[in-house]
Amino acid sequence: MSSMAPVQAEREEAADPVAAVLARAERTGEWLRGKAAEIEQRRSLPPDVTGRLVDEGLFRITQPSRYGGLGLEPRAAWEATYAIARGCSSTAWILGLSSANVVMIGKFSDEAQRDVFLSGKPTIVSLLTGGVGSDIEVEHVADGMLLSGRWRYASGIDAATWAGLLVPVPVDGHAVMHVVLVPTKEFAVDHQSWNVLGMRGTGSKDISLTKTFVPAHRWMNWQVLQEGGRDPTCPHHGPISDAPLNAINAMSTLAPTLGVASAVAEEFRAIVKKKVSPAAQRVLVDDRVAQIEAATGEATLAILRRALLDDADLIVREAERSGSVSLLERAAMRTRIAIASRLALQTAQRLFAGLGSSVLPTGTRIERLFRDVHAMSTHMLLQPEAIGEIYGKLLLDLPLPPAARV
Repeated sequence: MSSMAPVQAEREEAADPVAAVLARAERTGEWLRGKAAEIEQRRSLPPDVTGRLVDEGLFRITQPSRYGGLGLEPRAAWEATYAIARGCSSTAWILGLSSANVVMIGKFSDEAQRDVFLSGKPTIVSLLTGGVGSDIEVEHVADGMLLSGRWRYASGIDAATWAGLLVPVPVDGHAVMHVVLVPTKEFAVDHQSWNVLGMRGTGSKDISLTKTFVPAHRWMNWQVLQEGGRDPTCPHHGPISDAPLNAINAMSTLAPTLGVASAVAEEFRAIVKKKVSPAAQRVLVDDRVAQIEAATGEATLAILRRALLDDADLIVREAERSGSVSLLERAAMRTRIAIASRLALQTAQRLFAGLGSSVLPTGTRIERLFRDVHAMSTHMLLQPEAIGEIYGKLLLDLPLPPAARV
């Protein structure tokens, strides 16, 4: 249930919707600190956690107001995700990804958006791209397709109400990649398939689909989506309707990563204040190196967070100014995001090293954060090398490979 009376929540939202949703995210993040161990052990979000995020409107941040959402820009979603990550890494990961996926659905046909946003269920979306599908079969039928297949890494599938699947659809004799929207009730979920080192609570399980009808209005060309295009019948929801998706998707993974790295810095300070150094036989808080690490770690993460929010503003304002975002700017943004992730990981690693054996006991917050931040930073959208090559080619006026994803 919501942590405040409905009337009070409505008044706060009307006065300043961004401040209201961020205040709710902060309160929920604090509450989640007491739930994180349970979420990890369960390997998915418990119903009370999903219910609280739904009640607090956190899954509605980027949902268009036309269809019952808050209609806020992605920046608000990343700030909320950051706050949630201070309490639970896995919950933040699902919130961040779903917020980006809702932006994507806001580019589909009006009919598809009505299917998803007005279904009577909360809009929680798991998106499966990046080559995670297998045994996919598509059969064209009247007004749609029959689709079957298997997919891995369906993050948050136990809580999700919709899944977006990357599917090769035969078009004029060629396979063209489309995102296809399917209600999660249609899938079989392999509940034994998610056994991992970190991010255990995301429940990113394997799913399968037997022959299921998907109407044509719920497909959309993946390349068009990535470049910021939208369906001809899609209502215009403001500048976000013209923003390219890949940078937004990358931001949705960086926001929880920065939140978890900041939780590492917070836990570092808490442990340092109590720990006695066995070598120096004095409290660690008096150690000069510990003081420097606390300061530089916090400052570095503040810089990275500010850079993310600046790019979140930039992508929307650029789309608002010109109706699109240039390939060069998209590559630059993606590279900054990936580098920020790498710097956040390096900062966290320095803090872990400064704590020594305090990181090792299982079941502690710092040990869980150690595993989670390393797991998050492996995501394909947060690898500087892949996007750095593309950005470098653009800067040097070199042609891009055909499969470049920017």
